[in-house]
Amino acid sequence: MHDWNDPDLLARLKAHSAAQGFNAWLGMTPVAVGNGRVEMTVAVKPEICQHHGYVHGGVVGALADAACAWAGAAASGADVVTANYTLHFLAPAVGEVLRAKGRVIRSGRTLVTVESEVWAEAEGKEPKKVAAGMASIAVLPARQPEAA
Repeated sequence: MHDWNDPDLLARLKAHSAAQGFNAWLGMTPVAVGNGRVEMTVAVKPEICQHHGYVHGGVVGALADAACAWAGAAASGADVVTANYTLHFLAPAVGEVLRAKGRVIRSGRTLVTVESEVWAEAEGKEPKKVAAGMASIAVLPARQPEAA
């Protein structure tokens, strides 16, 4: 399906995502990761929608942020955090599943620049791009073992 997917890294991403309270509550599901790219999904449910029935912008942003961070981690091979991100909403997020795709544009020693897209998908309909963004992902220094 994804010729760039790394099964070992995908297993690590799934374990890390499942161990994070917010990701687990939201139901973020990693689909593929490797070579500075990532794809993740979230099933749309009433709890993540706003008063018009669209998926809340904060959820769209969280999914885009996670995709960027994991793409940065895949490229750097290190622990990372988001330094900043910008997201442009392109259309209301309506559907059964949201799919986020992150792709590294440039990977430096301490900062990784990533672009993201979020798509809304529904049975029998063409996927619709609902958001696009960019992020700066900070590469964290390796942690030193604490002295006893």
